[in-house]
Amino acid sequence: MLIGTLNHLSFAHGETVILNRLSADIPEGACIAIVGANGAGKTTLMSMLAGEIVPTGGLIAWNGSPPSVTYFRQEQEVEGDTDWEQAETHIYRSKWHVPERVEYASASGGERMKMRLSAALAEKSRLTLLDEPTNHLDSDSLDELIRLINKGGSTYVIVTHDRHFIDQTADFVFEIEYGKLTAYKGNYSDYRDKKASDRKNQQKHYEQQQRKIAQVEGQIAELTNWSSKAHAASTKKDGFKEHFRMKAKKRDVQVRSMRTRLEAELEKDRIDKPENEVDVSFEVKGQQKKGKRVLECKGVRKAFAGRELFKDVSFTVQAGERIALVGPNGTGKSTLFKMALGEESYAGELWKTAGMSIGYLSQTVLDLPGDMTMAEYFYADTFQEQGMIRINLTNLGFSEKQWNLPLSALSQGERVKVKLMQFILEGMDVLLLDEPTNHLDLPSREELEKTLETFPGTLLFASHDRYFNERMADGLLIFGDGTIQKVPMTLREWEERGVVQQTDNQLEERLRLETEMQAVLGKLSLMKPGSGEYARLDRVYNELSRRLKALK
Repeated sequence: MLIGTLNHLSFAHGETVILNRLSADIPEGACIAIVGANGAGKTTLMSMLAGEIVPTGGLIAWNGSPPSVTYFRQEQEVEGDTDWEQAETHIYRSKWHVPERVEYASASGGERMKMRLSAALAEKSRLTLLDEPTNHLDSDSLDELIRLINKGGSTYVIVTHDRHFIDQTADFVFEIEYGKLTAYKGNYSDYRDKKASDRKNQQKHYEQQQRKIAQVEGQIAELTNWSSKAHAASTKKDGFKEHFRMKAKKRDVQVRSMRTRLEAELEKDRIDKPENEVDVSFEVKGQQKKGKRVLECKGVRKAFAGRELFKDVSFTVQAGERIALVGPNGTGKSTLFKMALGEESYAGELWKTAGMSIGYLSQTVLDLPGDMTMAEYFYADTFQEQGMIRINLTNLGFSEKQWNLPLSALSQGERVKVKLMQFILEGMDVLLLDEPTNHLDLPSREELEKTLETFPGTLLFASHDRYFNERMADGLLIFGDGTIQKVPMTLREWEERGVVQQTDNQLEERLRLETEMQAVLGKLSLMKPGSGEYARLDRVYNELSRRLKALK
């Protein structure tokens, strides 16, 4: 059964065609991942499904009346008109360990994402649109989101570049490329295998057709040459004029006939050359190492908004190390980056190598001057320098028209590439990357991984992209339980070492606490804040939550 169908759906801005005659079925209850390059039109398609914008061509044919729709957007600095008081919202927040007293304005990026996801999933709409829902989520929260989506209850259309997430949830992958949509059955791995196979077959058939065209064109050229000679011979004053004239006429008829057959065959079954996949090229060059130690913490303590994030932290980062910062949201990963940059105060000693240059990529990439164009931001004095900058920007996937756009007009993924371009030009010693793959399309993620593998400097990054972590990190900074621990192992090695089986008593206690928490939430949802009973139940809930967290 289908919830709806895309029928030759198109959208254009003036003369610029964003989406061109998309057609696809949307099965009821399916999970569909939409993938494609930054700027391909993924969010435009989501906006049309949500009814926010009207297609310029074609239509969305719903099966019956239009479904109820929830639209979760990728970034939201303000809380808007979100209803935080739904009982289901509290249940989801509980599963993701977001404290009830956390306000949206003071929450971390991961906590905000969980709060908005809780509210969106609580709506239980027939069609749920999620635009980059995995950005900022820690591994436990991502696993819980995967479980909720696989549990079903809605038709999910999800824009995401998280390969692990697509592998675990998707029934179909819709790829948008060059304004066209291709539907693949299966998850991310199935999609990549099928696409590679399709491209190989298309290339093979294209080459076969090109050889046939060349053969026919050769025959036509030979007949045309014979016809020209016959025409020349028919003008001579001897007794063979008519013979050569008829011979030339026969050759002309053969040429027209062969060309007509070739054109008819190509019109019926022309095989196009496979489009090149979106190609992105990064090249971040580090400077010479300045000593063996890059960064060292001794007895460092940090408190934020009256809450202690960590204390008694001591570790050393050596030059050339690749360290992943891992741990739940709100444990201080982004804060440590800001401390290293001198933007946050702390107690204790944090030492850095003198003269070391640090490149910092923030989660939201909001530190760019929005009113400047790329031409202004990357201004160079000489024609040669300007040319190299243009080449690098083209390698990053930017078009000529984007050169004069203000930076505020760029997508989040494009802003990440602008920051990477800045690192390319400045040749940093150390890169601090806070969720570097957020907003990057799949080709850009894969190219970034290849590039960072060759980066000779020191790399510290916080990422919830499992593929990225497993490929890039040779050591970890583990955040949690009020401290930071450095361990010389990969994420997979750490997780495998940390796997322990809960005893029957632990499992029973966990189930009992979760049952009590849901019962308390049910009562709270029927009360108005401010009463004495509400305050008492709120305290009970927080205590149950604390005990459950400690048990886990």
